[in-house]
Amino acid sequence: MTPGASAGVIPSLTATELVSAVPGIDKMAEIQADTLAQQGSANLTFEIIADVIRRVNASDADAFIVTQGTDSMEESAFLASLMYRGDKPIIFTGAMRAPGQLSADGPANLYSAVIAATDPAMGGVGLMMNNELHDPWYVAKEHTSSLQAFVSEHGPAASITEGRLYWPRPMPQHALARGVPERFAAVALVSTFLDDDGRILDALPDMGYEGVVIEGLGAGHLPEGWADKAEELARHMPVILASRAKGGRVFERTYGYKGAEIDLIARGLVPAGGLRSRKARLLLSCLLGANVTNWNQTFTAAVKSV
Repeated sequence: MTPGASAGVIPSLTATELVSAVPGIDKMAEIQADTLAQQGSANLTFEIIADVIRRVNASDADAFIVTQGTDSMEESAFLASLMYRGDKPIIFTGAMRAPGQLSADGPANLYSAVIAATDPAMGGVGLMMNNELHDPWYVAKEHTSSLQAFVSEHGPAASITEGRLYWPRPMPQHALARGVPERFAAVALVSTFLDDDGRILDALPDMGYEGVVIEGLGAGHLPEGWADKAEELARHMPVILASRAKGGRVFERTYGYKGAEIDLIARGLVPAGGLRSRKARLLLSCLLGANVTNWNQTFTAAVKSV
């Protein structure tokens, strides 16, 4: 992004311009730069990411780097991992600072992305920021401006030192990718909070949603008023129980009061395991859009290891 006619920076640079701003990148690999869209990452859609995967599937390139804004990059990378069935590397990267800012990080991140994309051990989808390679299933943007904004709960899968990628452990293979679904189902994401009566759940069936992810308190708990409404909602559509906490798993067998996880699971809610709520939404959208009849079992199996 660069300054526009009015205040603030706006999407403006092409893929070719991004590559040309990185000294020495042309000596690392033969690079073809294509501009697919120029817009803020808050405006990206499921279909744009699906188009990326279609282009990857149709290309004879050895590896792929996707540059985009960081606001939604953890979701884009995760969605890509749900749709991509190949073994060639796809590395998502971006920048926390605009090109005109002091110590802009975009060129370094793009350089690091090429290192990751050309590493023999790399396969599938990864996210590279600040010399760290993250698994899309675990990574989250946890700061609005820090160069260390992207964090994985269990640490990065690999990191770069002296121009090489070092792997403390292999990148796990999440065997769920089913290709690009025929459509993406509309799935709502709602959060509970202190002393709320849950009236938002009453409105969801008439709003065209096919499923909902509820961010519960703590280990996956809802106010008593929410519990009854969530049970009624689960009779009409899939309801996923996630947590609004930054880390840890949704519990399944510890708390037994009304609105706690044991009660909610018995009412038909499906726990999201350790998967963040926004990613649980993407996973459910893909499963429902692909008309997976056993979506419950498939969802549960997918999040069991997260």
